[in-house]
Amino acid sequence: MDGTRVKSVILPLGGALLLSGVAGALYYFLTKKDEDEIKLANTSVNQWASAKVQVPADSVGLVIGRQGSNIRLIQERTNTKINFSDEVEGHRTCIIRGLEDNITLAQKLIIKAVNEQPVIETSEMLVPTVAVGRVIGRNGESVRSMSHVSGAKIIVEREEDRALSPSYPEDMRRIILKGSKEQIEAAKSLLLEKVLEEEEMRQQINASAANMSMRARGRQAAALENSMSQSASMSTNSLHQEALSSTSSDRFIEAYVSAVDSASHFWLQVVGPRSVQLDRLVTEMTEYYDSEENRELHELEKVNIDSIVAAKFPHDNSWYRGKVCSYEHNETDPSQSLITVYYVDFGDTETIKMDCVCELRTDFLKLNFQAIECFLANIEPKSVKGDEAADVFEELTYAAQWKVVMVKVVGYQQAEEKTIPCVLIIDTNGPSDIDVAEELVKRGLAEFSNAVSCLASSSSKS
Repeated sequence: MDGTRVKSVILPLGGALLLSGVAGALYYFLTKKDEDEIKLANTSVNQWASAKVQVPADSVGLVIGRQGSNIRLIQERTNTKINFSDEVEGHRTCIIRGLEDNITLAQKLIIKAVNEQPVIETSEMLVPTVAVGRVIGRNGESVRSMSHVSGAKIIVEREEDRALSPSYPEDMRRIILKGSKEQIEAAKSLLLEKVLEEEEMRQQINASAANMSMRARGRQAAALENSMSQSASMSTNSLHQEALSSTSSDRFIEAYVSAVDSASHFWLQVVGPRSVQLDRLVTEMTEYYDSEENRELHELEKVNIDSIVAAKFPHDNSWYRGKVCSYEHNETDPSQSLITVYYVDFGDTETIKMDCVCELRTDFLKLNFQAIECFLANIEPKSVKGDEAADVFEELTYAAQWKVVMVKVVGYQQAEEKTIPCVLIIDTNGPSDIDVAEELVKRGLAEFSNAVSCLASSSSKS
C-alpha cells in the first residue's frame, strides 16, 4: 500500500484485535450494518487504528448510558469514535477507532463498565388487589415514579394474565420487579408504602362509613318532578361534580348506593379518599351550623332556585351541602317557609323549613359534589311491580347502608340536559357475586330492555 507497512497485534484487553498503520489525511469506516464512511481528522502524521470488543447484548445499554451519555463521555475522554454492530449470538461488537493509546484507554473504560455492571435479578411481590389502583396511579403516574426513583423495572400483572400465573390468592395481584438487588429492595419499600397508604385510607373509609347515619330511603321521584318544573336540570355544576373513573384494568369501581328513585334510577358515591373528606366536611359543617350565632351570620336573605346552600337533614340533624329545588313562601311566618333541597353529596331530596337552611360558607365548596346520578344498564322494572322492584334493589345494593358494591360504566344516556352513566352493579360481599340487574330479572321484577338506550362507553369492555 504505497510502501506503507501494516502490522497486526493482539491487545491484552478483552481479546480485542488491533490493526495499526501509517497514513496521512485518512478516511476510515465505523462498522455498522451499512459500513458508513466518516472522516478521521488530524491524522496526517499520527498512527491510526481500529479495534473490536465483544460486549454482551444485555450490557450494551449500560455502556451506552441514558440517551448515549456514557458512550459520549468515553469518546470525549479518549478522543475516539465508538459504535456498535448488530447483535449476533447474544453479543454486539463494539468498534473503536482512533489512535492506539486512545483505543487502549477506551477499551479499558468499556471493559470496566461491563465488569462493574450490577447483576440483574428478577423478583416478585404480591399486593392486595384493592391496592393496585394506588400502585399504578392515574395514567400510570405512580408506578412510573416508583420505577424512576428505585431504578427497578416494575411490571404490574394484568388481570387477564392471572390464568397464566402460578396460583396465589384471588384477592392478591402479582408485581414483577427487575433490577439490581438494591434497586429491587428500594422498589419493594416504595410499593409497601403504597399498600400501607391504601390500608390506612380504607380504615378511615370504614370509620367514616360507621359514622354516617342510615339515611331515609324514601323515593325521590316526587321531589324531583317538582324541582324539574322550575329547573331545566337537577344536575349540579359539572365543574364541581365527582366522576365515575377507574384506574383498574377491569374498569370496576368501588361505590356506595346513596339514594334510590327506582330500581333503574339511583345515585352513587365513589369509595375512596373523597369518602373520608366528605365525612370530615359533614362533621365540620355540623359543628359550625349548630351554633346559633353562625346560623344568624349566614341567614338566607333571599332564596334562589339552583343555589347551593347549607341544609340540615331532618333524619339525623347533621348539616350537608344542598341545592335549592323549589321554594314555598309562608306569608304569615317566613321562617316556616318550605324549601325543597337536593343533597348534592348523597342524591336524596327533602322538603325542610326555612330555618333549617343557611348560606353556605364558601370554603365548604372545595370538595366536588359526591352524588353521581346513574341508570342501571339495560334494565327496565316492570311497571306493576315498580315499588317492589325498588325495595329489592335497595336490599341488593345496601342502599344508604354504606356497604361497598362494584360498579362499571358501560354507556351513557342523555336525559334532559344531562349525560347520565349507565352502570352494571355487582355485589361481591357474599360467597358468590350477584349481578343486580340479572337478579331483578330472575325474581320477575324487571326485564332486560333496550328502551333505556345507553350510548356505549368507549372505555368500557365486557
